[in-house]
Amino acid sequence: MVERDEYAAIRDRIIGLSHLHGLRCDWAETTQRQRFLLLWDAEGRVAARAIVPLYPRETPRLVDSLEQGLAHLFGDDWLED
Repeated sequence: MVERDEYAAIRDRIIGLSHLHGLRCDWAETTQRQRFLLLWDAEGRVAARAIVPLYPRETPRLVDSLEQGLAHLFGDDWLED
C-alpha cells in the first residue's frame, strides 16, 4: 500500500503506473508546495493533468482529488494498491 501522506511514495506510484500504461510523465514545480504533472500518451497527446502536493499530509483533500483525477487512467483506488 502506498503511503498517502508521503510525496515520494505517491510520485513513485504515479511513475510506475505510467510506465505500465505507456505514458510519459512531465513534472513542473508550480509552487513550493506542489508540482504540476502532465501525462503524455505514446502519440504525444496529454492524457491527464494533475496537481501533486509535496506535503500531502497537510492537504489530504488534494490527494483524494489526485486519486480521483487519475482513476480514468490507472483505475479506481490506484493509490491504495
